[in-house]
Formats: sequence, structure tokens, C-alpha cells
Amino acid sequence: MTIEQETGRVAPVRRAMPKPGTRRPGVSHQTKPRPRPDTGDRRPAAARPGESAARRPAARRPSTKRQRAPFVLLVVGLMCGGLVSLLLLNIMLNRDAITDAKLREEIAVAQQEAEALRLEYERKMQPQNIAGRAEAQGYHPDKNLRTWDKGEPSDQAVPER
Repeated sequence: MTIEQETGRVAPVRRAMPKPGTRRPGVSHQTKPRPRPDTGDRRPAAARPGESAARRPAARRPSTKRQRAPFVLLVVGLMCGGLVSLLLLNIMLNRDAITDAKLREEIAVAQQEAEALRLEYERKMQPQNIAGRAEAQGYHPDKNLRTWDKGEPSDQAVPER
């Protein structure tokens, strides 16, 4: 025997109270089933003479599968939407990465061309190359004045000072 049985005290039975706003339309929240009228006639209520539609039994509770279907569809829809959005985001990032790689290649080619032009300019600006181009254009050095004259080199020497 337990202590409750010896003393005659038993804990009161608690019944779960529904939360406010959780009632579903069309679902009865009674703890006891409604008594069915026993007429002995098994015909539907509309076919029984003398009975009105008000005395029909309550509608059956929807099955658990029907209650879960909207929730499952919602979860599957959210997952599909998330998957599609991730796919689109990945496509956009890959497209930007390809564009970025192409631009980096173009920048590298432009830098190589700029370096080649700079080296060509430095080569052309060396004194021996400048003198060669000047002689090709008809300029001749004047050794006494250390300047360049256009025309024929003169045989006359300029007196030194």
C-alpha cells in the first residue's frame, strides 16, 4: 500500500487548460463525447422523418495527417525557397568572380604593356641613341662648342677662348 491509499488522500487530477486563442473552428473541445440519439433508424439524418438538421451529430475531428499536411508543405516550401535563393546567390558570386578574373588578366596585360613602353622610352633616351637619331636627321656635332648644328660640318675651327 502507498501512503496516499493509507491516508485516503489523493492528489487532485489536473486537466490541461487550452491556451487562449488556440481553438480551431469546427473542433469540439468537450471532454466527454456527445450522446447520440438512439432511434434505431440507421438512415442519414436528412432521410429520417421528423428530425431537423440541428440534431445532427458533431463533425468528426480531422485526421492527424490532414493537420500535419499544411505544416509539412510550409517547411518544404521554405526549404525549397532557401535552396533556390542560395543557388541564385552562388551563381551571382561565380559570375562576379569570373568578371573579376578577366579584369585582373586585362590589368596584368596593361601593366606589361606599360612596362614595355617605359623600357623602350628609357632605351631611346640614352645619350648614344639620341646622338644616332640626331645624325640620322641631319644634325652634326660641333666639337668645339659641344652643340649640334644642322647642315654640313664646317672645316673651320672656332677659336677657343
